[in-house]
Amino acid sequence: MITYFKKWTAMRWIRVGLGILLLIQAYDAKLWILAIPAVYLFVQAFFNFGCKNDSCKL
Repeated sequence: MITYFKKWTAMRWIRVGLGILLLIQAYDAKLWILAIPAVYLFVQAFFNFGCKNDSCKL
């Protein structure tokens, strides 16, 4: 499992961080519609999709 996370790029970590921040904000403001983009960012980070031809690398 550690080797899985060692392969992650900075962009994947940024997506996870933004997903966490959005989820916290959704909980705090009780705007559960914000949970949709948070879940999308999590899924995008964990399955590494959304960037064609590795264009998301920093």
